Amino acid sequence: MKSTTCRGANGQFLEEYHSRVAAEIASEERGGNLTPIHCPKCGYWHLRLETSRRQCMFCTDSTLFLKDIYATREEAQRTADHLKKEKRISLTPYKCPHGSGWHLTKKAP
Repeated sequence: MKSTTCRGANGQFLEEYHSRVAAEIASEERGGNLTPIHCPKCGYWHLRLETSRRQCMFCTDSTLFLKDIYATREEAQRTADHLKKEKRISLTPYKCPHGSGWHLTKKAP
């Protein structure tokens, strides 16, 4: 069920789950890379994407913000898949030119 109070970073209403177990089942159905979190605002459970994402100290995006970096290509791809579903943005992983890990880009490889 969609929340009427809680929105994600993309501005869309989040899915609500009445229990942790229900949220865990939904996470597994979506590939298992989402973590249930209990929301103090609405009292329900939501799902959050879990990554070891951090910022690269060398690479910036087109607006000069530090780019997010992912430890593995698989983690970057999972994030890209999630963002495609949630924000309808197509992103492709690529290796950081400084050897720090993996970035995402909107440009086709």
